[in-house]
Amino acid sequence: MILFLLTFLCLYGGINFYFFFRARSIFHFSGLLQALLLLAIIVLILAPILVRVLESFHWEGLARALACIGYVWMAFVFLFFFLSISTELVRIIHKFFVPDAARLALKAATFYLSVVAAAGLVIYGYFDAQHLRVRHLGLTTNHTLPNGGKLRIVQISDVHVGIIIRQNRLVELINKIRENSPDILVSTGDLLDGELDNVLREAKHFASIEAPYGKYAVLGNHEYYAGLKRSVEFTKAAGFELLRDSITGSAGITIFGQDDITGRTTGDAKKREAFKNELCREREGFTLLLKHQPRVDEQAKFDLQLSGHTHGGQIFPFGLIVKLYFPKIYGLHRLTSGGLLYISRGTGTWGPPVRVFAPPEITVIDLKEKQVKM
Repeated sequence: MILFLLTFLCLYGGINFYFFFRARSIFHFSGLLQALLLLAIIVLILAPILVRVLESFHWEGLARALACIGYVWMAFVFLFFFLSISTELVRIIHKFFVPDAARLALKAATFYLSVVAAAGLVIYGYFDAQHLRVRHLGLTTNHTLPNGGKLRIVQISDVHVGIIIRQNRLVELINKIRENSPDILVSTGDLLDGELDNVLREAKHFASIEAPYGKYAVLGNHEYYAGLKRSVEFTKAAGFELLRDSITGSAGITIFGQDDITGRTTGDAKKREAFKNELCREREGFTLLLKHQPRVDEQAKFDLQLSGHTHGGQIFPFGLIVKLYFPKIYGLHRLTSGGLLYISRGTGTWGPPVRVFAPPEITVIDLKEKQVKM
């Protein structure tokens, strides 16, 4: 976590200072104004940490205000950086072919264009992040299923209940889940994000959902960041059976739940090894694997793995960076083992309450028996 924070602050700080120096080259700030802007930039860089500190003191109103400002700015400055680098490359190429072009005018034009385009994308992404989609998947299996050979699994992932994703946003999510009448409801990690004393009451929304064959969840990395003990308490209060390197059965299928790699310690090595051995063993019936991060164990034997974590990139073109770590960041993929992997774009947002070309979703998976021809 410390290494992640240091890396994040260095990269994010660099992007912010890039914006500052680009703006200064256009507007030529005075000494006092420059100092005030630098102070504002430093506060914005540290905003994610300051939000957590304010949450820990239960200053929820101030924390939410700073989160909204700081995280929206994060989306803006990231998009500005990408657009500015792109337009600057175009300007340099143009200068090569037209050396007598007005350099200062073009430099200012690329700056203003980047600012306007980034602001426009943030506004679009803010509203799109609140427009929850339902992704339908129809899958067939040779295995026997209940209900006349049909089973509906609804997946949520990366909800990030916390300082921004709260009651109003959760009501729409809960209504969407109910409308699709799940036989089984699963959460593939990062159900929450933030100080749990302030969000524990939100568990009641999930607890009110009925699923005849059960509700199952695995932990994501953010449950560990928020605090493992209280995260487990929240997940269970939400009505989920928590699977931590454990196995259960329901509706005639076997459900494996793998704990996130963030929580792997030497203390649970035996349990982890036993779980892995069970996952690699051939068994009868349909096998479902719940795993937060979309990493695939080639030796594992499963019919369908459900994952999240990547958010589908959340803000384009950040997905290009995510692909360096996870070659598959969204959608349904057939694996060489014969199993299927589905990666959800996620239901909520982490950090900026913004999604650009990676809309939020819940996934409705209709599993059906193959009809045997006589």
